Amino acid sequence: MASSDATLRYLDGLFGEGAGARHTAFLERLESPTLREELHRYHAIEADSTQLTPAENYLLGACVLYATGRSATAGMFVKTLLHLGVPKAKILEALARLSMWVGGVAAAEASQQAQRAIAEWEQRGLASMEAWFPPTDGERARR
Repeated sequence: MASSDATLRYLDGLFGEGAGARHTAFLERLESPTLREELHRYHAIEADSTQLTPAENYLLGACVLYATGRSATAGMFVKTLLHLGVPKAKILEALARLSMWVGGVAAAEASQQAQRAIAEWEQRGLASMEAWFPPTDGERARR
């Protein structure tokens, strides 16, 4: 199976029909074919829920990304968690527990950034993730 096929199946399963194609279009903007392939392989790994559910995977990812200062991607993970039905209280509690490992100031910053992502999700839903799921040419033409 081609890695891009894994992306299509995985993201269509998580976000609905067409999400995989839209995200693949996002990845195609990357000039490096090596990097594109690497990210497609990540989706194949994420699709294997034998030991971690998608929600567990994204919660772990959000915490690590916030702890390492990658708040834009972490915010997208928070929105994914909300899409999957994870209560915002659980997300914010996980981020509060970052204080045990990265300190209170960093955990507070992560929580504030997550609250911003939550607010964007609550206001715009899946549309708040347009960076990952850019509109197709047909959708742009209808706007």
